[in-house]
Amino acid sequence: MTTALIVIDVQEGNTSGAHDRDGVVARIRGLIDRARADDVPVIWIQHEAGPFVPGSDPWQIVEEVRPGAGDPVVAKLYLDAFVETDLRARLDALGVTRLVLCGAATDACVRSTAARSQIEGYDTVLVADGHTTDEGPWDLDLPDGTTVPVGAKEMIAYTNFFVADTEYPGVTTEVVPAADVTW
Repeated sequence: MTTALIVIDVQEGNTSGAHDRDGVVARIRGLIDRARADDVPVIWIQHEAGPFVPGSDPWQIVEEVRPGAGDPVVAKLYLDAFVETDLRARLDALGVTRLVLCGAATDACVRSTAARSQIEGYDTVLVADGHTTDEGPWDLDLPDGTTVPVGAKEMIAYTNFFVADTEYPGVTTEVVPAADVTW
């Protein structure tokens, strides 16, 4: 089994107001350093739609975790990092069968990419304390007219639950803290 670390959209535009931003970025930095020390490929995902215009400040990957020389960066237009990108081809070329996912934003690109990773047949590890989203709270308007406020802590906890509880045939799914990630 070959593992890759996938760093999803850790960009200025979606982390500046994120929950536990500095802690999450530090844990991602630690994962990157460990992966590089163990010759585990690090693949970067960078959103290029909406306010994330290439070259703009929001588009920039945060300074603390910028890609190293030779690290592949996959540009994407959609929440799911597999849609209309060469991510699958890059992973196949490396013989990757297991993905360790971290990044931003929890409720969008991280959740979408985690679900797709499982559907695509990859063993998937979501780093429980390695993803974040805007602090919130947001008001979710339900079909019955009820409004439910949801904050970042709830969104992160729900995403960890959702990914851990999702099963597909032939793949494994784990949600573990950064300190417990193995390659």
